Amino acid sequence: MNESEEKEFHRPIGEYAVHVDTVISLESTIEDALEKLRTKPIDQKIIYFYVVDAKHHLKGVISTRQLLLSPPRSKVADVMQNWVAKLRVSQTLHEALELFDQHPLLALPIVDLDGKLIGAVDVQMVTKESCDLANLHNRAAVFQMIGLTLEDGKKISLLKNYTLRMPWLLCNVFSGIVCALISRIYEHVLLEYIILAFFVPLVLTLTESTSMQSMAQSLQFLRRPRFSWKTVWKKSTREWMLVVLLALSSALIMGAISLLWGGGAKPSLTIGVGILMSSILSAFFGTLLPVILYRIKLDPKVASGPVVLMIADIITLTIYLSLAAWWLL
Repeated sequence: MNESEEKEFHRPIGEYAVHVDTVISLESTIEDALEKLRTKPIDQKIIYFYVVDAKHHLKGVISTRQLLLSPPRSKVADVMQNWVAKLRVSQTLHEALELFDQHPLLALPIVDLDGKLIGAVDVQMVTKESCDLANLHNRAAVFQMIGLTLEDGKKISLLKNYTLRMPWLLCNVFSGIVCALISRIYEHVLLEYIILAFFVPLVLTLTESTSMQSMAQSLQFLRRPRFSWKTVWKKSTREWMLVVLLALSSALIMGAISLLWGGGAKPSLTIGVGILMSSILSAFFGTLLPVILYRIKLDPKVASGPVVLMIADIITLTIYLSLAAWWLL
């Protein structure tokens, strides 16, 4: 979480306070309270009825059920719940979330330093605000994976921004050149079996997606406060088992579809096995690379994405075309 998001979570909860219309006087009876409420133009969601004294100090709370089912002549003070979970106006959004977590309430009243009721905040409003901040954090993480940060364009010069981004773009340039050289080496295979060329973009897309998914899982368990090789091995093994199933399914589907092109069983088998092998190996690097970068004190979020994609492309094309040359020629 960056500095701006941290500040948002520590904003005073008073900034989110909404005026409460469902306020009842401590001295009134249930009958008087209901009569007074009927004359009010209440246009907000009714959750709780807060009880205040003559100086508007918060004294208690009554649920809708209590208000409707209590005897009309009962005193509000006798029916209300005296203890109220509440927030001080100076407390933060983060503290509000913690209080909602501790108490199964739909809303919390907010009082000033003297205990006077100034408003309330409901759980839906607070969780929506925190989800918005979480989404901002997730968007930042996505940009970091591909070699960017949201703040780059805001805080630094054009030249500095260029020097930060260009190295990661050069990863793509490098992988493109290497893939072009690999294709040139195996040009005779592609000319002999043109169907293989048709499926190159799809094979690359599948392995890139698999490697990025594995990388994302690796970054997730690196966020733990304590690094443990045991945890890395356990999580990585589970990820690789899943990748084998995903790669096998993709290989069978694409191998079967390629048969419809009429190229024969051998090219279809090459496509399927190529997808299977390259997906597994790319996922292996996708999982381990963030761990390696983390251990050598580099930011895995920023560097992993471009490098993983570069490795995935080179591995995939090498396996795909060398397998085809060995199997078909």
